[in-house]
Amino acid sequence: MQQNPAFAYREQETSPRAMYMRDWRSALRTPTYRIGNRTVRFNYHFALLIVCVVALVLLFYFARQGSRSSSEGYWLRRSFIDAKSLDGRAVTEAYNSTYPLTPPLGLRGGVINYRIAMIADLDTSSKIAKPDGSSTWRSYLKKGYLTFTVSKAEIKISWDDGAPTVLESAFALKGRGMELSELVTFNGRLLSFDDRTGLIYEIVNDKPIPWVILLDGDGHSAKGFKSEWATVKQQTLYVGSMGKEWTTSMGDFENNNPMYVKAISPSGEVRSLNWVDNYKQLRLKSLQISWPGYMIHESGAWSDLKQRWFFLPRRCSKEKYNETKDEYMGCNVLVSADENFNSIETIRLNPENTAPTHGFSSFKFLPGTDDSIIIAIKSEELNGKTSTFITAFDVVSGKTILPEARIETDYKYEGFEFI
Repeated sequence: MQQNPAFAYREQETSPRAMYMRDWRSALRTPTYRIGNRTVRFNYHFALLIVCVVALVLLFYFARQGSRSSSEGYWLRRSFIDAKSLDGRAVTEAYNSTYPLTPPLGLRGGVINYRIAMIADLDTSSKIAKPDGSSTWRSYLKKGYLTFTVSKAEIKISWDDGAPTVLESAFALKGRGMELSELVTFNGRLLSFDDRTGLIYEIVNDKPIPWVILLDGDGHSAKGFKSEWATVKQQTLYVGSMGKEWTTSMGDFENNNPMYVKAISPSGEVRSLNWVDNYKQLRLKSLQISWPGYMIHESGAWSDLKQRWFFLPRRCSKEKYNETKDEYMGCNVLVSADENFNSIETIRLNPENTAPTHGFSSFKFLPGTDDSIIIAIKSEELNGKTSTFITAFDVVSGKTILPEARIETDYKYEGFEFI
């Protein structure tokens, strides 16, 4: 009898051998595993989908990291390594934002006492010959107190009795060293900067301990960076030079190396930032100065509260640089800029509170005043003689709070800090 084809097909599919083949193909698609009394099914298509999603996420993440590394440089890559110890454990330490390092002392009547200090730059006089024929290089740390009467906005300065603290180092470059130009607190450490060797020293128990060396210009140089000012912004130390083209004594251009700024992480990684345009914007938008005119900076600070850069230029001139005339080009303005140096503001300070031969060398905001009062020191270098002065004024109006006063000392001090 002829068999119905449809019936034959169903019979074939329901035969034991057909059932075995169907179950085997199904198992390939969804394999099962026995765990105890339970059956676990595994879906290859679902697993493949998960693997693809994870791979895409990882690819996107590493692409982002790669672009950040290429734009932000060695610092980010090194910081990632430094965040792990050799056995893979995290070793990142919290940033120490203590400032000042010595807690201010509150007295009756709204009077606050702050511990302060200045650091000396003796230039070529820093070299000291020793009896055995060798040499050492010396600076001085002068400490004192600043007393602020809040209700009267009155400031008084007193210095410790006796000689200043002697700081000595054996490090020098071409016979010069320890020409310390600034004091700043960074990550709970008191730092100072040698504008000859490029060394950053940490002052520990009144002793200078070398920490980091800064090299001139973009960092590919055998010459030390001429550090002149330093400040802290977003847990990063920024160190600037004089912000003027390097020229001959008669003002002829040589290079832009002093127009670089160093950005330093708490662990000591250094980036060299090209600030040529920033410095040019400062002098052009503040006092309409363009090359071959110049503006020399030895003091600068970032204000977290105001989100602005502040500078007290040491010298400014619309004329070509001349080494002799420069001694009389003292600048008496406060210049501030937003983070990108687009918005620049200028406040002219009291002309009766200075002299053309006096130039700003360092300043700090008075703690607890919302960055509204500046304490600044000036120095004078005239006919081979040096002098140091201290003053204070209001940031908004430029009004003098502490009239410029000469500090009785035989040394030229160029760095000031609340310690």
